[in-house]
Amino acid sequence: MSENLGFLTIIDQSPSGLTGGYLVLNRAGRPLEFHCTMPLSPDKIQQILYGNTLQPFLYGERIAQTLIQRSKLPVLSILTNHAAVLPVQSLVPIPIIYVFGETINTGSDNDQQPVHEISEGLSESLKDFGIDNAHLRTWSSCSDDMPTLPSVPGFDTEMWREVRIGNRLIAAPKTEAADWDMLVAEIKRRTQTIDLLEPFTRIRLALNEAKNAA
Repeated sequence: MSENLGFLTIIDQSPSGLTGGYLVLNRAGRPLEFHCTMPLSPDKIQQILYGNTLQPFLYGERIAQTLIQRSKLPVLSILTNHAAVLPVQSLVPIPIIYVFGETINTGSDNDQQPVHEISEGLSESLKDFGIDNAHLRTWSSCSDDMPTLPSVPGFDTEMWREVRIGNRLIAAPKTEAADWDMLVAEIKRRTQTIDLLEPFTRIRLALNEAKNAA
């Protein structure tokens, strides 16, 4: 089983278009591989024909699939912060996991408390990348209501199941119970050294830097 995790996100760099980035990290959170796409802009005919299913088509089938196919390194799973990427699951054998963008209150368990301050080690690591870590001190809900996976037009998100990992909420694809439990346990192990939201910031900054350098 691979120790690596893949992180895939897509940003809108209008007027250029949508740009995707895919970052592979080892268990320590160090980058092993990075790929990005050229900006993609749908034409008027595509906008008309695809209607509200255009976003999952562009995010999942066009951009995400292209990035995953370029990768050479095996990964345990690929995490994304865009639900519209999830349709790529039908095209690849690697589990695609959605990471919610909020810190959640996970109850009274000591190892499940919401994090208001990131660790000193992670803070220093972010500084090395020139990343402001203030965004990691995120909102903590005191409500028992958990966020639900955003709907994706023309796609069944019921194939994913939400689960709390530390102070993060993810949605993992449903599989056999033993396989699902093993996947969640392995992701939980990775959170000891990797914040599941932070790599998306690295990708966004790298894509913006690439655009500015072009």
